[in-house]
Amino acid sequence: MSLIEGITLGGMIAVTGIIFGIGVWKGKVDSDRTSFKEFMREVRDDIKELLSRTPVRVVQGGSPLRLTELGEAISQDLDAPRWADGLVPELKEQVAGKLPYEIQEISLEHVRALRFSDEERRAVQQIAYDNAITEEQVRDVVAIVLRDKLLELQKEQPPG
Repeated sequence: MSLIEGITLGGMIAVTGIIFGIGVWKGKVDSDRTSFKEFMREVRDDIKELLSRTPVRVVQGGSPLRLTELGEAISQDLDAPRWADGLVPELKEQVAGKLPYEIQEISLEHVRALRFSDEERRAVQQIAYDNAITEEQVRDVVAIVLRDKLLELQKEQPPG
């Protein structure tokens, strides 16, 4: 074998080795990408599962209790301010001189104990169903709106 044939044969073996190495490397990269895609899909599915288990909230904690965005939307859908306006006269004297926390508790207890008309009950149940919440949560929305109206009324009236 001549020197040129030896170099050519050696070059071909080297090129073949490089091509083989590139092929092996590409296979590992593709495998890693597939594994990463599967991992991300599992993470995404886990997040969706966790979110589906997270309770839907209409009232946000803190002081004072406030409606969440969902609570605000429910308030509008239900026309909770109109309902609360109808309840203010019943509680006006009972909350006179009370602390804001006491007014909040009175509002929550009153609305939770209310007996709705058939039409009101259907509206509450429809909103609860549409938003995947309980009837009590819908009542809490009305109670917070009522509390805010009673607190505003108390600010407007001079003490004693």
